[in-house]
Amino acid sequence: ISFFNGNTIHTFYESGTFTTPGSFSETVEYVVVGGGGGGATDQGGGGGAGGYRTSTTPIGSSQTVTITVGAGGKGGTGDSQPGGQVAASGGDSVAAFPVGVITATGGGGGATFESSPTNGQTGGSGGGGSAPSGSGGAGNTPPTSPSQGNAGGDGAANAAGGGGGAGGAAANASADAGSHGGAGIQIPATFRNPISTVGAPGPGSPTPIHWVAGGGGGGVADGGTVGSGGGPGGPFAGGGGGAPSNTANAGSGQAATGGGGGGGHFPAPKEVGGGDGGSGIIMLAYPT
Repeated sequence: ISFFNGNTIHTFYESGTFTTPGSFSETVEYVVVGGGGGGATDQGGGGGAGGYRTSTTPIGSSQTVTITVGAGGKGGTGDSQPGGQVAASGGDSVAAFPVGVITATGGGGGATFESSPTNGQTGGSGGGGSAPSGSGGAGNTPPTSPSQGNAGGDGAANAAGGGGGAGGAAANASADAGSHGGAGIQIPATFRNPISTVGAPGPGSPTPIHWVAGGGGGGVADGGTVGSGGGPGGPFAGGGGGAPSNTANAGSGQAATGGGGGGGHFPAPKEVGGGDGGSGIIMLAYPT
């Protein structure tokens, strides 16, 4: 619990409950971010960011809101033998308000060259498609309005697409160049306490903070260029970058941002693992 600009802010890094006292009657502003999807191995697609939802809701006295914070999806594990592994999607984050349940869907896991089909999984934002021609997974699944996320990028020869982000879809990969993950989004001004560590750096100069839900960067085969997390110039908004070499795994999504994990590398005859997705977060604010 923290206090900023006349508001009380409850930040949930793990599941719990929010219980109001007998005299409580407020319009509560919320941010709900799902867990990010993991990145896959073997020219692996980046993980899609967890879904992002924000609005307000009235909450009265003596109410209990059940809070569920989604876990990040596990990235594909590298090994000494060929045979890439698809990544797991992130877990849903849920705020069960008295007047309606808000669900931010977990990000879709990235695809691997060895999977069939080589398409990214759907989610709040979709996972990236793998080489040579996998499609990026659809975002905003199931659909909400406004949208909670965007699609992953398509794969190309020897390269994979990045995962989608809450602020934008991932571009498609090109031959030997994995695409960057989709852009994340900055949380509302209500929650941007300058001394808070919530969120991750985002694009811009000077670099702003409090960004979440960036997509993971796409992986490649030997000699290719990997995608960065959360857009060009990243990592931004908690998204992990693709595996940069045959000795280092892909970047994982930052915890409590819902960022997607980066896609893995393929230096024959072994594989370098994809990054795990970052866990989600739920924040509630009301006048102090």
